[in-house]
Amino acid sequence: MNFLFVLTKEAVFDLPLSLEHMGHTVTVLDQYSFDPVNFDGINYLSLVENALNQHDYNYVISYLYITFISDLCEKYQIPYITWIYDSPLISLFHESVFNSVNRIFIFDHAFYERMVQISIPHVYYMPLAAHTERVNRFVMCEEDSVNYSCDISFVGSLYENNSYNELTHKLPPEILVPMNHYLLHNLCNWNEVRNWPVLPDNCCRYLTSITDSYSQAMKPFEMPPAMYLGILFLCRKLGEMERITCLNTLAEQFSVDLYTGSKSDQIGHLNLHPSVNYYTELGRVYHFSKINLNITLPSIETGAPLRIFDIMSYGGFVLSNYQKDFDTLFTPGKDIAVFHDLEELKEQAAYYLSHEEERMAVAARGYQTVNRLYTYEHQLQKMLDICEAISI
Repeated sequence: MNFLFVLTKEAVFDLPLSLEHMGHTVTVLDQYSFDPVNFDGINYLSLVENALNQHDYNYVISYLYITFISDLCEKYQIPYITWIYDSPLISLFHESVFNSVNRIFIFDHAFYERMVQISIPHVYYMPLAAHTERVNRFVMCEEDSVNYSCDISFVGSLYENNSYNELTHKLPPEILVPMNHYLLHNLCNWNEVRNWPVLPDNCCRYLTSITDSYSQAMKPFEMPPAMYLGILFLCRKLGEMERITCLNTLAEQFSVDLYTGSKSDQIGHLNLHPSVNYYTELGRVYHFSKINLNITLPSIETGAPLRIFDIMSYGGFVLSNYQKDFDTLFTPGKDIAVFHDLEELKEQAAYYLSHEEERMAVAARGYQTVNRLYTYEHQLQKMLDICEAISI
């Protein structure tokens, strides 16, 4: 089949590479990187339209979801496949999601269920994947073992740049109290699904009164303002608090290495490193860390983030906060280790650092699980089977 791959902001090229490896023809449109929530990209839509006029494509495909590309595909009646790895993706709260050409695949089951409840056609649940064909060609050496070996590592942002931190000094107590109540109630508590936060009416009115930027940002979209502002102000702040708390808690007892571009004065005795390149360095960290930590961004209600599949694909051991989708994706204790609170996090870290054979067995089974069930080729073929069974 013939695909047009449209590049989106911060996307990797594993999707088109995998389609080509499967024997398909892929044209990569990479002159511009489209942003799902920035409508300035519509000025570059002629790049996509020219490609559609010059060639016959079976599908247009991208990561995330671009509203005006969907509208263009609707005009040309070409199916548009999009794979969502962010939750929530605000661009899905747009009238274009009802276009008949859309084939929307969402990694977070709770987010998928939300879309089904509002009767969006052709929306499907599809967990993420690892590009194992690329990863299995990755070469490591003894020098990598020296440079990257550690007991516990975490690779990722601390989310210190968030709306809560930007405005908290301006907010009166009656606005801060309900927000702080949510943060404290949910902090490091993964025993149940944490639904997207919804702010009280008085909080919404106040926040929109002190800045017009939130109303402007949501203008093209139809997410309820109370939900949008709740997610904007609370999810990244909770993510910051949880990552700092988990890392500092572990650092009290263990050696912890943090790879990040974030700056924070709340981080304790950690071994700090700069960010690592996704293609050339990340796999070395994952492979040579005894424990790879995952702390999921709280706006991901039930899904398994990409980090988990990447770690497993490099043969790394995963210790993650519990997510409900794990119940169907993995077997905790067999190919992944999970924790529900801080006490269990410390217990699991101590156990697996002192039980090397069990830790290595879990890492090996995780590697096998990803290579058997969650390769790009495996997931893409399931997506194409679904798409081929649909007629426009």
